[in-house]
Amino acid sequence: MKTVLPIALLLSTLISLPAFSQEDRGLLGGDFKVSVDGEINTSGMYGTDSGKVATLRDSYVTLSGTFKDKIRAVITANLAQIFKDNKVELTDDFDLGAFIKEAYIEIRQVGGAPVAIIVGKQPMAFGQNVQTMPIFKNNPLSSMQEISEVMGVTVELSEGLFGIFDMAEVSAFETKGGDLEIGRLDGVSVRLSKMLTDQWLLTLSHAEMGNSHLESGHERRTSIGLIGETQDGMLVGWVEGMYFSNNPEYPNSNFGITVGGSIRVHETTDVIVEYTWVEKEVSQIALGVKTALTSNITVGAEVRYNNYVERKDDIVFGVNVTYAFGTSGSNRNENYLFDDKK
Repeated sequence: MKTVLPIALLLSTLISLPAFSQEDRGLLGGDFKVSVDGEINTSGMYGTDSGKVATLRDSYVTLSGTFKDKIRAVITANLAQIFKDNKVELTDDFDLGAFIKEAYIEIRQVGGAPVAIIVGKQPMAFGQNVQTMPIFKNNPLSSMQEISEVMGVTVELSEGLFGIFDMAEVSAFETKGGDLEIGRLDGVSVRLSKMLTDQWLLTLSHAEMGNSHLESGHERRTSIGLIGETQDGMLVGWVEGMYFSNNPEYPNSNFGITVGGSIRVHETTDVIVEYTWVEKEVSQIALGVKTALTSNITVGAEVRYNNYVERKDDIVFGVNVTYAFGTSGSNRNENYLFDDKK
């Protein structure tokens, strides 16, 4: 918690910068928009077998510029790379590639068609990306449920695919991530999405990854996901099954599955339950709760029981505080316990 305050103060100048005025936008016919948004995620974890960990993982700031809602440039910085020991540090071994989490250009309505092209360092088309638990990356399958921080190109078709799917995305990318260099494009993925009803979304995705920078050989991942919610949005459920081969993290496994649900017990509070199983490796039961304290502060707590096949079982307790900021307000809480507008 001590880390949140100095970081927030450091960023306050940037956050409080006024958005472009109507006169400024008029210079470009009102078609150009700039926004700055981000989150500070301070997490503390304690495992009965793994010990204590404190992290700013998943803290970021994003600068984006949009022209006529058709061309968008985005740069996202990984703040955990510079905030160390409760202060800003830019050491001699500072890794710019790890600091720049995303850097891409997105062009929509190409030729007037419902097609988008995204080029640069970006999340690739794969998985359903459910991030509901307070510290969602503590899920044993989280590293396989997304492909991110790699250079590549994505083509997105957002209106129908022969009347079968509502959206189709195809990505070609390098599998060695974490830098700003364009390497060998030895990966390709496809994701198909279909709204079965107004409350149910089906996602199918597949990835072929050469992993030429590793010794694990060619890797495959196939994901099938389903997300549903009640009409009032009070109850949400999801399931994602993953078939894979030659994965560096789980070389002896070929299948994993995550099943979860979230119920809104108060307009500001959600309770989440999740179960994950990875063949021959681990099964995990997780329970979490998240509460919106103010429009830009959310607190969460979770406990996870890990039943490992080849090592001692572990119970991990975690607490997370999220501070959201920005000029667009898109990441703010709509309902919260305490009024912070003073």
